[in-house]
Order: sequence, then C-alpha cells, then structure tokens
Amino acid sequence: MLRGRDFELIPFGVDERICPGLPLAMRLVQIMLGSLLNSFKWKLEEDIESKDLDMEETFSFISSKAHPLRVMSSPL
Repeated sequence: MLRGRDFELIPFGVDERICPGLPLAMRLVQIMLGSLLNSFKWKLEEDIESKDLDMEETFSFISSKAHPLRVMSSPL
C-alpha cells in the first residue's frame, strides 16, 4: 500500500487527497508492459550493440536516461 511520503508518485497526490485510481494504475502499468513485451519482438537498432548501451542517467525532479534507448519492434 502506498501512503505517506512516496515522492516519486506525487502526480497521484498524497495522504487524504490521494487519487482513488492509484491502485488500478499501479496494476495496469505492469499488465500493459507485460503485454507489450509478450506481443512484440524487440531488438536494438542496427547501429547499436548491447555492450555499447549508455546507461548514464540525468538527475532532476524525474530521473531519466541521458540518451534514449532506441529499439525496433515487430509483431510476432
């Protein structure tokens, strides 16, 4: 259960004003990600090797990759 000072979830609110749809959203994100991974074949773009992936992050209010991951998808 998410309560109190979960600052990474600020868009959903905190304490008494927390979004009533938060539990549903947390479940659906996992289901949607699993469905995408299961329904498509994923590969890196041609000019990128898996050993050359840059995992550096930028730090701000929201942590994100410094260089976006570029992948190609194709239906199974």
